[in-house]
Amino acid sequence: MIAYLWILVACSSDGGSRALPELPPLPEPVDAAAVVLGPERPLREAIVALTGAVRGEVEVCGCPTTPYGGFARRAALFDRLREAPVPLFSVDAGEMLVKGMTGRDELDRRVRAEAVVGLAEGTGLDAWAASPIDLTPGGLALLARHGALAANWGGSAGLLPVRVVERDGVRLGFVGLAAADESHPAGNAVEAVLAAMTESVDAWFVLSNADLATNLLVAEGVPGLGAVLATEGDRHDPPITTRGAPIVEAPGRGRYVTLIHLSLATDHRQLELVTSGIWRDIAVTRYRRELDAIEPEVREAESKADHRRLVRRTAGRAVAYVEDIPLSADLDGATNVDSQLERFREAILGAARLSAVAVDQGGYATASSCSGCHRDRIASWGFDAHAHALESLITSKKADNPECVACHTTGFGQAGGFAAVEDKAIGAFRDVQCEACHGPMKGHTGRTGARSRPVTEATCRGCHDEANSPKFDYSTYLAKISCSRLAAPDDVAP
Repeated sequence: MIAYLWILVACSSDGGSRALPELPPLPEPVDAAAVVLGPERPLREAIVALTGAVRGEVEVCGCPTTPYGGFARRAALFDRLREAPVPLFSVDAGEMLVKGMTGRDELDRRVRAEAVVGLAEGTGLDAWAASPIDLTPGGLALLARHGALAANWGGSAGLLPVRVVERDGVRLGFVGLAAADESHPAGNAVEAVLAAMTESVDAWFVLSNADLATNLLVAEGVPGLGAVLATEGDRHDPPITTRGAPIVEAPGRGRYVTLIHLSLATDHRQLELVTSGIWRDIAVTRYRRELDAIEPEVREAESKADHRRLVRRTAGRAVAYVEDIPLSADLDGATNVDSQLERFREAILGAARLSAVAVDQGGYATASSCSGCHRDRIASWGFDAHAHALESLITSKKADNPECVACHTTGFGQAGGFAAVEDKAIGAFRDVQCEACHGPMKGHTGRTGARSRPVTEATCRGCHDEANSPKFDYSTYLAKISCSRLAAPDDVAP
């Protein structure tokens, strides 16, 4: 009512001395969706599936707060995507092979590396970038044998700089950009990428595990580049828009697959990133199984209408819609890599057996032997989560999986330890016992024989790595270990 009276007074010719304040002129409207168009070409669609920094993660583990990932689920996702009427290209930005500190020894690392690259090829890998960390298991020979790319390593031992893949009428080029190490300097990344981009393609991509500064130089310094597809840095950043090509990072450890939905209707040029509109509408329906419930006639009519809108909106543009897809339980089921996974488990067990017998003396005494002299510490350990580590595997039905057993038992695949994932074999070695942290102590008798190794942060990170224990903090976790807080008068050895 008050506002109404104020308006009457303000607007009345005889009723008031108040005048409405003079407003500043409105700015000229800006079309936020305006883009620079290129020469129009027929629309070509494709999906690029990107992974990076997988770091030897083969199967789903229940340890992380987000138990996603694994090659079986990746294969299932790709099978769904291949049902869409657009070609799928699978690429990896590097750091794919090595499991870091949880690799037990050189034999384990080699077996795992061969298995990982074989599984990636089994899911349809088209191109991947070499990286220094991938040299650890088998060196350049392994990378060259499986076609790893490194344009900036100067043709090291036969590594190719580029791979061009054509599928269903879409031709994409992928250039490898590897990070530097002591024996393989990175060289001039921009020049290396420019020299590799010689063929005629629909879009060029760089697969990079270099640092962000190098990726920015390439993104902004290479004309005609579609995008830089990279491993994540200190954290996973959303797609980065630069003054040149965008940079898209893949989440690490193979927990997600990054899908880049391409709509190309101009000559090859940097991609325009979009987050909504018809591009998103079409992308998010390509593999959603709930759409199967829609009547086929209705779905086909809507699809044709969407495609007409896509052609109209994409004319003269090169557009990419990016989404990170979690490899979650809805992708579980039989896949074409199941037999490969079974062979991988057998190979890991074989490597563990060879390592376990590779000792003439010593080995693991197990907690039952420790209790004779260290009664208080064993009693305290019994209340620790480490003393119940195997229970979680039994509950999740993973107690026969060598990928999990290594961190939930003591001495698996270690010299003088055990290498059979059977109840009888695991019995004495079950859970995370004293020797899991202090090292094998068989032959230790008071002040003679085997000596305990110091427990450091590196000791813990062998299992509490970023993939399986993402919230690990050494000081915080160490304070939770009951035996570390107990002063035991019956300890007879330092």
